[in-house]
Amino acid sequence: MEFEIIDFHTHPFSNLNENLCRFPSSEMDKDFTLSIMKRYGVSKFCGSVLGHTPTTPDNVWEVLSSYNDTALKLYNYYGGSYVAGCHVHPNHVEESKKYIDKFHEKGLNLVGEIVPWSNKMQNTYNSDGMFELIEYFTKKGMILSAHPTPPDDMDALCESHKNTIIVGAHPGEKEQFTRHIERAKKYENYYVDLSGTGIFRYRTTRKLIDEIGAHKVVFGTDYPICDLQMYIGAIAHDELLTDNEKRLILSENAKRILKL
Repeated sequence: MEFEIIDFHTHPFSNLNENLCRFPSSEMDKDFTLSIMKRYGVSKFCGSVLGHTPTTPDNVWEVLSSYNDTALKLYNYYGGSYVAGCHVHPNHVEESKKYIDKFHEKGLNLVGEIVPWSNKMQNTYNSDGMFELIEYFTKKGMILSAHPTPPDDMDALCESHKNTIIVGAHPGEKEQFTRHIERAKKYENYYVDLSGTGIFRYRTTRKLIDEIGAHKVVFGTDYPICDLQMYIGAIAHDELLTDNEKRLILSENAKRILKL
């Protein structure tokens, strides 16, 4: 059976500096991204632009705003196949709000993936500036793709923002995985995306579904950091999952929370 696929967690790029693949090749330009998505049946791919530019407290917003500008250009270039994710920063609240408005006006309801450890946010979501931004984009119906901070910080984020859909990235190894499950059980608004580390462990996806339900699991790859085809195969060909569970994970959940 064929399944529609929406990759909730990617990092598209327009040049080599933004390409997060560990071993990029010369053919990996912005057209390559679209061709590989089509080759493996991905109808839409989502996420923020990141890159290799070092950030400091002085230049972080300049760097993040350039990534936002690239994301909006790629959104136009890909003709709707790409759901661009918006960067925000707690030390630049008003500037962040302007970008939130730009993305939302285009029907883009995704903030992130936000990566606090690399974006000079003291590796926390729990600051006055971030709380103000979360409240602002939540009122617009936008959702947060969150790279995990320390578990207690993630718990505090969920406790403070129960009306915000928060999608925690990367199942991770046992301790992080267990905390994802505990969080998703406690907070109705918390989802887990399968990108990055975790689902290569046998029965991890089955365990996640059994604990929190397939309706709270979102398919993501972390492309181009991770291998797109490997992650698709890990879900589409997993004999431990039902076809209905695969449909929910591969596309239906993302459609629902992103209002696609």
